[in-house]
Amino acid sequence: MLRGILISCGIIVVFLLVLLGGVRLFGAETYDRLMNRIAADPDAPVPMVEDKSLHESLFIADLHVDTLKWDRDLLVRSEWGHVDLPRLVEGNVALQSFTIVTQSPLPYGSSERYRNGEKCVSGGSVDMAALLAASQGRPAFSTRERAIYQIERLKAAIERSKQREGPELRLIRDVDDLRQLMADRRTGQQVVGAVLGIEGGHWVGNTPDDLQAVDEDMQQLFDLGVRQFAPNHRFDNALAGSGEGCERYGLTPMGERALKNAERLGIAVDVAHISQQGMTDAARILSEPFMVSHTGVKGSCEDPCRPARNLSDRQVESVLEHRGVIGIGYWPYAVGPSVWNIADAMQHVMQIADRMGLEPGRHVAFGSDYDGSVTPFFDVSDLDILTAVMRQREQPFDERTIRNIAGLNVCRFFARVLPGGSEQAAEEICSPAPLPRA
Repeated sequence: MLRGILISCGIIVVFLLVLLGGVRLFGAETYDRLMNRIAADPDAPVPMVEDKSLHESLFIADLHVDTLKWDRDLLVRSEWGHVDLPRLVEGNVALQSFTIVTQSPLPYGSSERYRNGEKCVSGGSVDMAALLAASQGRPAFSTRERAIYQIERLKAAIERSKQREGPELRLIRDVDDLRQLMADRRTGQQVVGAVLGIEGGHWVGNTPDDLQAVDEDMQQLFDLGVRQFAPNHRFDNALAGSGEGCERYGLTPMGERALKNAERLGIAVDVAHISQQGMTDAARILSEPFMVSHTGVKGSCEDPCRPARNLSDRQVESVLEHRGVIGIGYWPYAVGPSVWNIADAMQHVMQIADRMGLEPGRHVAFGSDYDGSVTPFFDVSDLDILTAVMRQREQPFDERTIRNIAGLNVCRFFARVLPGGSEQAAEEICSPAPLPRA
């Protein structure tokens, strides 16, 4: 039996070495190009003059990009991938959440297995984030250290942006930072706010029953500048089950402690990827609004959209009941085969809000998942295509709704939950008046 175990372990080690060797052979750049392509839609609208004019007057915010995991200079326009500072400026983005992935399964399909006849994603599959980190000379054996490396990488880019001519990247830590960002954008300054986020706190709660360790881990994230925290990625962990995981349990005691700490500290809670029960548990224990940073919805899911990855109507209701926001993604697995499906998903959320007696356009946001090993319909420099989609629908979104969805909903959300936040600050800072393009 021991011999069989040793042989199995040897096979696994060889497999990992082959994978790592493949990433090194082809290079992290080639892997980046392969995983972060564009799925251009031939039916996408061409933005008209009116679309562009409105787009350039919007305050635009996006809740989720994974750009920091790739070895690109954030301040230089790249020929591949989806996001960098020059393209954020071209797309007129004012506020961007840079989310940090520290553990990732194989691409869609490769990491799936079956449990009780249903597909699921195992957290025990090959960790592609570790292999990518190793190939780039980054910390490879600690999810915590991988996160810290990416945090410091963003901060270094922010400092470099201040020391040279051109657009400035600015870290948003509290409501005063958000207020200053809005004020500077109003005067036409080229400045883009950056919110640091975690997608999967896989090291938090890994010491069984040590709640103090959870407190310390969350305090460390806060001190490092993290202001957005998602307990899960695509698999179950010590904090909560995932919607695609193999167990799909709710929040564990460690998970409850982590989210309560986040709320207390002023870190926005992101329940993207969490299980149905985890969402129910989060709604039970949290008093402040929470978000889903990047998703589609089951109710408008059209092939190749993957329902297991998206929100049920009940989950949508949970977010809306807590005055939260839902970031709709731009890639086919989230919404379907066309850019027009992005608006379908938005409208589905709006219809649920309307049934609940809420203003329909106040809880939808942009959640691109750019550079997340997905193939969106356009990169951030062509974001005016999405404005055109909303304006040119058979039943078009009105201007107030477009302004809210494009960024004012996110502005109000962060103005409510960040340190120093309040309902009054949200209304004061995030007024719907048109902004001059930075």
